[in-house]
Amino acid sequence: MPFTTTPYFIFLIAVFFAFWLTKPKWRIGLILLASTFFYAQAGSKALILLAAIALSDFYLARLIHRSDQPRTRKLFLLTSLFLDVGTLFFFKYAGFFNLNVIVPLGLSFFLFQSIAYVVDVYRKATEPAQSLLEYFAFLSFFPSIVAGPINRAKQLLPQLRNSVPLTAEQGGAALFLIAIGLIKKIAIADYLRTNFVDRVFDFPERFSSLEMLAAIYGYAMQIYADFSGYSDIAIGSALLLGIMLPMNFNAPYRAQDLPEFWRRWHITLSTWLRDYVFFSITSLRKRSVVLMYVGLIVTMLIGGIWHGAAWTFVMWGLLHGVGLAVVRGFEMLRKRFGWQIPNSFWSSIGAVFVTFHFVCLTWIFFRADSFSQAFAIFRSLGTFTTNTENLPLPILLIIALTFAAQWLPDNWWSRMQRLFAWLPAPVQAVLLAGLAMGLYLIASSDVVPFIYARF
Repeated sequence: MPFTTTPYFIFLIAVFFAFWLTKPKWRIGLILLASTFFYAQAGSKALILLAAIALSDFYLARLIHRSDQPRTRKLFLLTSLFLDVGTLFFFKYAGFFNLNVIVPLGLSFFLFQSIAYVVDVYRKATEPAQSLLEYFAFLSFFPSIVAGPINRAKQLLPQLRNSVPLTAEQGGAALFLIAIGLIKKIAIADYLRTNFVDRVFDFPERFSSLEMLAAIYGYAMQIYADFSGYSDIAIGSALLLGIMLPMNFNAPYRAQDLPEFWRRWHITLSTWLRDYVFFSITSLRKRSVVLMYVGLIVTMLIGGIWHGAAWTFVMWGLLHGVGLAVVRGFEMLRKRFGWQIPNSFWSSIGAVFVTFHFVCLTWIFFRADSFSQAFAIFRSLGTFTTNTENLPLPILLIIALTFAAQWLPDNWWSRMQRLFAWLPAPVQAVLLAGLAMGLYLIASSDVVPFIYARF
């Protein structure tokens, strides 16, 4: 039930009215029922796996919480990690061993969410769920189960227990977010993919260097609009139920260095990797510079492998890990020797230029199906040809406008949300109907899946 289809919005409207007409004490049960129905569309086997993970981690977390013995607590933690990581490894990385295994929808997202929950209970950073029903609702929450954001128990569980009244401003903001998400997905991501990006990446030898470069920029905008659009719809859908999910994107292409990029891109994954991988590695020996660099590279390698069983993802993660280590090393040298970096407009532009192009370089491996395809893209770039007959003007405009939108003032979106919420309901309905009609006219005849839904 993709977020861009009519069945999803019929489902969302039905859940919305049922939720607010239900007594507060029964609402978490309604969420579980709706989420189970939503995820069941992925197949009974996927639902059984989700239930098995929820069952095992719920009871293991309770055993960890009840035990006062460090060894016993660690044994239960390792058991949970073995089951979760083992499940992830079997389904997602069978491809490394030429095994054809169907990956359940959203597996990486709900497993990372469940791992974080058990680790947080072990670290005594959060209280365990009060019931299996509550934990299953947390893990299966339908707006975020397919592709995030990755929720933390201490943020989502209290909201599931105690729903708050929905204000007109929140309702307007929710509809605004959903509308923006649909624009990003259909008018930007799908349009770029269908009309330009896919054909260039699939047959790089047929296009000039300039067209290839435009396709790389186009893919950077496509994956941003696709994934941030999904996150907007997910956050908006949850907000209609009075539940606030964490922000997942914050203008990532305006970043001036790689660490800043990861503070702006897929925020819930990057903070997950920081809290549960990087800090775990560096805590083995505090103040170890070597271990810090190893931690950066290993963390990003895991981030790459998390996306799937492909060596191109490994290369993508390795490049980002090495890039983060280089930036960190340069910062340490700068502080040690007192190097001054000019704080000017042009130095900021240069930093954004370098960071953006490094990210685009890594997107080549992320998008390519194999190393041979990635190298074919580099060969196309290396011909230095400038033919543009296959580069439509609308594609260039969409790429440029999407990139330029990264620099809109931080409070612009909130002002637009408040303005939309201020409008009378009939006006909101007319605007949304007009948007729906416009998107229907430009949408592809086939439903284009979200990129991160396959992870």
